[in-house]
Amino acid sequence: MHADVFPALVEVSPGERCSLSVRVTNGTGRIDAYAISVFGLDPAWVTVSQPRLSLFPNEAGEVDVEIGLPAGFPEGHRQLSVHVRSENDPSAFTLTPLGLVALGQPRLTSRVDPSVVTAGSEATFGLLLHNEGNTVMPTTVTVIDPEEKLDIVVNPSTMELQPGHQGVVQATVSGNRPWFGQPKIRMLTFVVDAVTTRTETVGTFVQKPRISRWVLSIMGLLAAAAVFAAVLSHTFDNVVKESKVDDKTLSQALDNENGQGGGAGVPTNPAVVTGKVTLQSTGAGVAGVQADLYSSGNTKVPIASAATTDTGAYTFGRLNTGKFKIRLTGAGFNEIWYPDAPTAADGEEFELEAGKAKELDNVVLGGRPGSVSGTVEAADLTGITASLVVPGTVDPTGQAEVATVAVSADGAFLFETVPSPANYQLIVSKVGYSTEIRDVVVGPAAKVENIDVVLRKGDGQIAGSITDTAGPLGGVTVEATDGTTKISTVSLTDGLIGAFTLRALTTPQIYTLTISKDGYTPETRTVDLTSVKQLDIGTIVLSRSTGSIAGVVSQSDTGPVGGVRVVISSGDTSITTFTASSGELGSYFVDDLPVPATYTITFSRSDLNGQVSVQDLDPIVGADVTGVDVALVPATSAVGGIVRLPNGTPVAGATVVLQSSDEQRTLFTADTPLGRFSFSGVRPGEYTLTASQQGTTQAILPINVIAGEAIDRDIMLTAQASVRGSVVLLNAATGQYEPLANAVIRLFRPADFPGAPSVAVATVNTAADGTFVFSALEAPQNFVVAAYTNSTSPDPLTSALVLTQPSAQVALDPFRIQVLF
Repeated sequence: MHADVFPALVEVSPGERCSLSVRVTNGTGRIDAYAISVFGLDPAWVTVSQPRLSLFPNEAGEVDVEIGLPAGFPEGHRQLSVHVRSENDPSAFTLTPLGLVALGQPRLTSRVDPSVVTAGSEATFGLLLHNEGNTVMPTTVTVIDPEEKLDIVVNPSTMELQPGHQGVVQATVSGNRPWFGQPKIRMLTFVVDAVTTRTETVGTFVQKPRISRWVLSIMGLLAAAAVFAAVLSHTFDNVVKESKVDDKTLSQALDNENGQGGGAGVPTNPAVVTGKVTLQSTGAGVAGVQADLYSSGNTKVPIASAATTDTGAYTFGRLNTGKFKIRLTGAGFNEIWYPDAPTAADGEEFELEAGKAKELDNVVLGGRPGSVSGTVEAADLTGITASLVVPGTVDPTGQAEVATVAVSADGAFLFETVPSPANYQLIVSKVGYSTEIRDVVVGPAAKVENIDVVLRKGDGQIAGSITDTAGPLGGVTVEATDGTTKISTVSLTDGLIGAFTLRALTTPQIYTLTISKDGYTPETRTVDLTSVKQLDIGTIVLSRSTGSIAGVVSQSDTGPVGGVRVVISSGDTSITTFTASSGELGSYFVDDLPVPATYTITFSRSDLNGQVSVQDLDPIVGADVTGVDVALVPATSAVGGIVRLPNGTPVAGATVVLQSSDEQRTLFTADTPLGRFSFSGVRPGEYTLTASQQGTTQAILPINVIAGEAIDRDIMLTAQASVRGSVVLLNAATGQYEPLANAVIRLFRPADFPGAPSVAVATVNTAADGTFVFSALEAPQNFVVAAYTNSTSPDPLTSALVLTQPSAQVALDPFRIQVLF
């Protein structure tokens, strides 16, 4: 089998579709069919024109594939694989690489929130940026004030938004506000500049004056009102004195409220009382209970009534101060006066204070008891017991027992004074018979009658064992049901691991067995106990419903590496993890993977070339797969070396530039180790490596960088620019010029000459033979060389202008000195 994909690289914009063809050749000697899919993308994005391609021996066929990326899919290059699998031999498949380039769709929106701010001297606006495209958007935010009256601070002014992300920019504006008059309206334009787009949004700053017109108006009105109020105050004082009611009379009227005679007053600062009614048997709230509120001095006529909610809560509001009592009644319950008294006289009174809420203790209703009765049918009615229990309060074998009675000779049983309302389980049992269980609901004071229970012989037994592909399996739940009764057990985890036995089964009967355990596919069996009473069904093999994949990711040149992104996907399942950065370095493990399935495993890290692997998980062959290891090749390389002087000595401080068509990086050689330089994270491509130092000609070296292959080069610099010369002094006695030792020679830039010694570029003294040298000079560059008698001489004996040359030594004519001064 052979498969080709063309084109091998496709480009598509998110929201659009692209097409490609897959050509499959059947190289076998028999007819075969092939399934075609694309790994690395959501299957919903891929349409295969012919998912099943049937071919004769040595025949070739083509299938069209369409790929549609959803809107918002990130831009960039994706490495996919076209998977072709044989139908005759599922283990035979091919993976053909396919490059997919998702084109960029920049889209940026902005919104000012709030769009209008009313304030004094300062206001703050928020600018919400949303990158709705599929590419990274570097943005710059500016705010324009057309009047140029405001100071504006934008934070942050630049931001880089990832696809689908949002960012918030805060703009603080401040300026002088007017003293009087109307608010000042200032319009601001928020400008967002991105790489390929520009958005503008308008915000409004409404500056309030320090003293507004309405304040001035109010001050005038207040002055007028003050005069008018003084007149009215004097007049009404006289009216009040004439109509005042005696305090004793008012107190007596108020005492007649709260239901103790007279009309009920409406409180100006009311009190509130709340409470709750719960069920004694379960502790749950009781709904529909009537609560009546009485004044403690009059328990005949209620002041107010309320019904409890679904949670059992009740509330009385808008109450006057005083002392009160509450009565609680409901169908099926005994009458209770708060908190648990049978009569009003025994009920507890409570006091309410003005403006305060009082929460009463819970009232527990026991309810009038009910009863449960019925009959039992069995071949032998002796030794039968019936128990009434509260289910789920302990565990299936130790439930809270309410009562146990012996079934009479005629098969009747009766439970009297059963607490109600409540839910119970009725358990009827006899040695040698199957236990029967019935659910019983007892309402308030209800009589539950005519419960018929049939006991059948319980001499049946089902046994067997549970295994999986790895061996015996303990902790498996085995449940048998005949449609009415359910009996369950768990396979052993010690001793005979995986063995189980279901006993006391009714016979003759047909049972359905359900075998289940987390992580495994449930199995069912039908077991017939009509002809035999005890049956061993043998071994049941459970298939795994989930599996796992584990392995180690290494870097081809260094060994195991952490932080590698591992994506395991198949259909709707996609799980992402990362390799360990400590402990078992480079390892990964993913479980709870649905099986059977074929998984695509993608390994990626920014500095490494990604890799795709395909792994089948089969519950029969093996659901847990280990050793899915990969070695990733670095996506970048390192370029380094040593810069040396012409004599081979490494030199520090030399400038080294690594440059390609779209990138340039610069650094300086190190002091330790001397002359060493190193560029890391260099992507594959063609570069020029340039080294230079002051006064030298650049050394240029072309290099070709291959991913994962480190480059180390020595770069030899040319000689540095220098100036040499000599100084001779006339010997008056002989008339000959002789070398002048220890003369001071200074090097100046032309603009600084003549100048103080401090502005000289360099200073040297002549040797015994009168010679001097200036090394490591800039070139080409003009300098002035001047000779002085000594370091304190203010004026030069002589000077000369010299032009330095890169990598060359310039020789000056000797300085001939007639006389020293």
